[in-house]
Amino acid sequence: MNLIISLFYAPMVLILFKNFEIKTVSILVFVLSLFWFLISFKKGVKEYTVPLLYIIFSVVAYFLNNILLLKILPAFISTLLCIYILYSYFTNNSFIFEFLKKFGKSIDKKEKDYIQNSTPFWFFIALLNLVIHCYILYLNDIIIWTFYASLGWYFVFIFGAIVQFIHRKFIFNKEKNV
Repeated sequence: MNLIISLFYAPMVLILFKNFEIKTVSILVFVLSLFWFLISFKKGVKEYTVPLLYIIFSVVAYFLNNILLLKILPAFISTLLCIYILYSYFTNNSFIFEFLKKFGKSIDKKEKDYIQNSTPFWFFIALLNLVIHCYILYLNDIIIWTFYASLGWYFVFIFGAIVQFIHRKFIFNKEKNV
């Protein structure tokens, strides 16, 4: 659900900001985030952390009367993602294992080692995403920000997935079969 809502956050902020002042935008983001938080609360901390961040950032944006706080939120979430991926690498529990658990997929030792060893690659992909977010914030163009914060960042991760797929298919699997 968090990924789906992230698609709509930036366009929503853009539309609201074009029609209302920052305090009204902050209140509307707060109300929608609170509703999202209440729906997500029973699902656990992993589900309600993102809406809680939206609530916090909307409240701070309201009191500081600054749209930058609403615009910086996707970059902040990207920062947390970088930290999480790096943490998962150093604890030898790659974040990818969490996804595999959800799908009930079992993997052999070599595959597990490959996934663990590819975690730094995903850290650098996430870091690239963060750098792009920061650069777009620096450009101070709300239209470019809207595109990247809603859809653009997906392309960075899709590119990373394609590179990993090619590496796995033509290098890892080739070495595995030799």
